[in-house]
Amino acid sequence: MRPCRSKYMADEQQTYTLETIAKLLMLSERRCQQLVTDGVIPKHPRGEYDLVQCVQGYVKFLRERAFGGVANTDQHTEKTRLVSAQANIAEMTDAEMRRDLVRANEIRSALYSAARTIRNSVQTISDRVSLPIAGMTDQHDIHELIDNEVMQVLGSLDEDWQKILPKINDERDTDTDKDTQH
Repeated sequence: MRPCRSKYMADEQQTYTLETIAKLLMLSERRCQQLVTDGVIPKHPRGEYDLVQCVQGYVKFLRERAFGGVANTDQHTEKTRLVSAQANIAEMTDAEMRRDLVRANEIRSALYSAARTIRNSVQTISDRVSLPIAGMTDQHDIHELIDNEVMQVLGSLDEDWQKILPKINDERDTDTDKDTQH
């Protein structure tokens, strides 16, 4: 493969015949001619072809074909990110439909409602126990009355949580229940 030299070209620029370019790119001469016609391979005067421009043109052409018409690798990266994001959205939608994933605004609303219920229930304990306690003298009876009111609030809270959250077996809850029963 000897480069063709032209008196009009700089010494750094090497040009070759179509036959040599075809061998280098592992194409038939006919296919190279088609690529020249399509503007993939640039042609120089007198049937000579610049090696670097031919290889770069052909690589760009192959890249466009490989990436579905996207020649720029940045565009390919963006296309890949888009497909990945669409797959993530589909997975989240599926998880939401199975109720494995819950929207944040639903959780916020449920937590706000639960917190308001707790606040209201705790605030009214004193109203509910003050009158009965006024007539009591036995400390054990007073403690039991207050304890029952607190347990009623917690039981109501537990019912509210069961509406919001799935049942979770938590061994700590059973240990706590055993401790409070003694």
